[in-house]
Amino acid sequence: MTKEELQQIINAGEGHKTEFMAMPENLDRELIAFANASGGKILIGVDDAGNIAGSGVDDDLKAHILDMAKNCR
Repeated sequence: MTKEELQQIINAGEGHKTEFMAMPENLDRELIAFANASGGKILIGVDDAGNIAGSGVDDDLKAHILDMAKNCR
């Protein structure tokens, strides 16, 4: 994804297929909701207003997110 594509998604705002999360709290719930629907995008490090704040995602958090995604049933 290019920077321009990411900005287009952010500019479109949150909706049925897009969720902004400043921090990945309750990420498991969002993953399950999208899995039970028709999929979507979760942007970590973007607040509800569409501001890019970053999140400091390190390798441990990436591994934890992958584990959550694998365990969604």
